[in-house]
Amino acid sequence: MYVGQSGRAIGVRFKEHIRYIRFNNSTSAYATLILENRHEYGTKENTFQLLKACRKGRRMDCWEALYMQAFRQKIVLIEEQQINYHNPLFELAKIPHTT
Repeated sequence: MYVGQSGRAIGVRFKEHIRYIRFNNSTSAYATLILENRHEYGTKENTFQLLKACRKGRRMDCWEALYMQAFRQKIVLIEEQQINYHNPLFELAKIPHTT
């Protein structure tokens, strides 16, 4: 899995990623993952999931960090994001349910 954030609508961001993949442009981390590992990619409905809608800024950064921690605990993030990061606040927080 890859966790990221965008201030744009998820459909718009998906189309940007696909355009980067088709033109072999590694501008986005998602496109780089697909291109470097020769992974297949599917439709927006099968590959993208909005985890939390909120305004861009510090709040979005916090939600991203929290979800990344939840996925790290499950050891399902891509290798670049599966780093050992310890934040004691996450031990006190209720980690969101992730599927």
